[in-house]
Amino acid sequence: MSLSRGCYQYLATLLMTLAPWNLRATDAGDAKEQARACVACHPTSGPPMLSASGSPAIPVTPIIWGQNAGYLYVQLRDFKRATRASDNDSVMHAMTQPLTDAQMLSIAEYVSAQPWPALNSKSTPPTDLQFRRGEELVAYGDCGACHFNNWQGYSVTPRLRGQTPEYLTMTIGEFRSGKRANSPGMSDLLHVYSEDEINAIVAYLSTID
Repeated sequence: MSLSRGCYQYLATLLMTLAPWNLRATDAGDAKEQARACVACHPTSGPPMLSASGSPAIPVTPIIWGQNAGYLYVQLRDFKRATRASDNDSVMHAMTQPLTDAQMLSIAEYVSAQPWPALNSKSTPPTDLQFRRGEELVAYGDCGACHFNNWQGYSVTPRLRGQTPEYLTMTIGEFRSGKRANSPGMSDLLHVYSEDEINAIVAYLSTID
């Protein structure tokens, strides 16, 4: 997947933050300071960051603030090990290289303790047929068995409720294609759905309060 000019501008900003992060690599307790780098791509509030053209600069970047700590830690670990290593993960792989296990745990706990940003656009109202179809599909597929607590998950299972539609579409596609290989069960499960069904699931999960 190619990146827009706006994406490159924001990635350049992100990479500028890596130098101070590396200098603090031995400071395991300074999770708040280390997490400053995350804000360059993962907005904490308000609308997604925009490029000069007015479109989202990095639309496939997920919401991480308020995400479950266990899940965040596992993803940081997998980025570092390159067991999560699609084309879209190269920046995260580079960022996690200087981090110790203790630092990844501290960062995950700090980020998880922050409020979940109100970024969803409500572009698919509950009365929309696609929204209702998505609601049916996740119920019939028993997705709530893992992503329970009203789609907020727990521990190593991620919150899906209110996640950005661009990220959900991308990561589901990577599971289906095998590019994201750090959860084989998800890859197997998602193969049973058609593209239209995936679109309906994304519309539902990204829009619910």
